[in-house]
Amino acid sequence: MNTTTRTQSGARLPLMLLLGFTVLVAGVVVWLVLTSPAPPPDAASPPARATPADAPPPAPGTDTEPADSAQTPAGAEPGRPQSKPEPAEPEDAPSSPPAAEIPAPAPEKAPVAPPDADASPSMPPATEQPETSIPAKPAAAPAETPAPAAKSAPQGLTPKKLPPVPRDTPLSPSPDPALVQETALGPLPRIGEDGRLPRQVYAKPFDRADRRPRMAIVVSGLGLSAAATESAIQGLPGSVTLAFAPYSNRLNEWIRLARAAGHEVLINVPMEPTNYPAYDPGPQTLLTSLNAQGNLDRLLWSLSRGTGYVGVVDFLGSRFTTSRRHMQPILKAINERGLLFLDSGSSPRSVSPIVAGDVNIDWAMATLTLDQRASRTEIDRKFGELEQRVKSEKRAIGIASPYPVSLERIATWVRQLEARGIAVAPVSALTRTGSTASAETEAKKK
Repeated sequence: MNTTTRTQSGARLPLMLLLGFTVLVAGVVVWLVLTSPAPPPDAASPPARATPADAPPPAPGTDTEPADSAQTPAGAEPGRPQSKPEPAEPEDAPSSPPAAEIPAPAPEKAPVAPPDADASPSMPPATEQPETSIPAKPAAAPAETPAPAAKSAPQGLTPKKLPPVPRDTPLSPSPDPALVQETALGPLPRIGEDGRLPRQVYAKPFDRADRRPRMAIVVSGLGLSAAATESAIQGLPGSVTLAFAPYSNRLNEWIRLARAAGHEVLINVPMEPTNYPAYDPGPQTLLTSLNAQGNLDRLLWSLSRGTGYVGVVDFLGSRFTTSRRHMQPILKAINERGLLFLDSGSSPRSVSPIVAGDVNIDWAMATLTLDQRASRTEIDRKFGELEQRVKSEKRAIGIASPYPVSLERIATWVRQLEARGIAVAPVSALTRTGSTASAETEAKKK
């Protein structure tokens, strides 16, 4: 009995020791698992961030990380600010072969930066570049085709406010009722019953006995950008002539303000350029493809948009002004309404001198364009050339667009010209009758 009991007790002892050892090992393993730190996340596959739709709302009073904050880098301690990683340098990519250049239409002017436009309908700047075309739809036009959509300007230039200039003597209020013909299109200029002419009544006074060389400066294409127009009216001396686009919604307001600041005023008449229709000056453009009556209707539409101007200056008419058959009825109609005509000089082959002699109109031609390239250096160079021309020929006309740099340089040069003994005069003081101009042109050819 005792022997059996001792045998069973001896067998239990190893089993108890084995069981105790097993429990001890298991406890150590469990303790190691519970106390060991969590393994770092795999950097190659970071956990997806919860979207606002499925992310649980934070508990009240709990600081949450902004949605756009960076995740904590792998292995970094939470809550400690981390430095931003340096951006990796891009690997050199194999250069692709350059695309073939597509030749643009050969314009007669070099590209320039267009003026900043506001909500008003717009008109292209006074140089022929398809890239900067800004044609527009005129306001209240009877049964007209819509203007082409405006294109974005290659250089976004915002006109800067020019320094104030001494106030010039305001011109008389316009219009003069005796010089207005009311029509279905609107008010049109006409010669008064007493023989008075709009080009004389609305002209800026100038002492024609002044023997100094005369220079006229014309800023063309105004009325479409409010910022540029206000800068030109208020920041340029009153001796500078301003030309306004017929497409402006505020044309009469701008003319009134310009005359109040002492500026003589012209109106632009869009005419066909050599690269038409790639570059379209607008729906009322005078075209060589139209007959005389069609062009006269468009001329009268432009003239009916406002009142108080002394005459007309063509806008981009590099093709139209070379056609004697088309220019003849236009200049005749302008002369019959008591207006003068300024050729912008867009084409060296213009027939304006010849046609001016045929219809005996008061006429002038721009000597050169000041801002074919709208840079300060180029404009200053053109002004120097214009100054030499006026000293040798006793008269000269420079024309420019309302680009910010153009307005700034014009304001500076006008003061310098006056100080150097050159009279900056309105355009009306530099016109000649058609017969005189025609005779002088023929003499120069000989």
